[in-house]
Amino acid sequence: MSTATPNPARPVVEHACQVLAVSPLSKDTYQIELETPAGSTLAYDAGQHLQLELDVNGDGQYQSLSYSIANSVNPDQPRRLQLIIQNGSDFAGKILNRLSDLNDNKANLKVALPMGRAYLQTDLGLPHLLVAAGSGIAKIKAITEEIVRQKPDAEVHIYWSNRQADEFYLLDAFQDWAAQHDNLHFTPILESANADWTGRSGFIYQVIQEDFDALEDVQAYLCGSPQMVYGTIDQLELKGLKEKNCYSDVFEYAPREQKARV
Repeated sequence: MSTATPNPARPVVEHACQVLAVSPLSKDTYQIELETPAGSTLAYDAGQHLQLELDVNGDGQYQSLSYSIANSVNPDQPRRLQLIIQNGSDFAGKILNRLSDLNDNKANLKVALPMGRAYLQTDLGLPHLLVAAGSGIAKIKAITEEIVRQKPDAEVHIYWSNRQADEFYLLDAFQDWAAQHDNLHFTPILESANADWTGRSGFIYQVIQEDFDALEDVQAYLCGSPQMVYGTIDQLELKGLKEKNCYSDVFEYAPREQKARV
């Protein structure tokens, strides 16, 4: 796996953010728009995450919550941050309700950033593989935005897997990027075949294996569960993918033992 270290030029900074909007992207997924105070400067790399301090239960007990930043730094909106949150549990529902309350009351939210080592840091002259499962697409969206900004003709292959077809809430955005950039390819994948789904289906690694003969020089960013990330890397090693060329937050919060060298 990659041994990347945090960018020393990016110290963690706390901001008192305003919650500008809590908007539905799908039945169970919401986009959160945050804005830092006037005169502040956001400094982070695409693919990093932030930490919210939120009184989830309204009892005065603040909890630290980590979310991928879903947008790269935008010169036109330099104080804006986007998050994508799925309402997949009672706890997630409380978080979204609390964020909506902060939006309604125009109250501030303490945010610390940047965090994470799996930020965009690779040579964009090499082919890139971006892999996401579910809401992991938030990180991949930010990385894609930055790649397109830095090198519009970069070779990029994006794969996004979901259980249900209605969970592809960013489908139009990624299809637009693919239409605008000849070397950017986007493949949505449904985990199980469905009569109403005309796209690809199956495990992410299987679809990628079908599309590539060799992955020796590919730089890969993966976002999903530890099982998905490690399983995909292991399966794609058969096509030449090198774990040292892979980047994922999983390497930090769920590291596995290094494989024995032979």
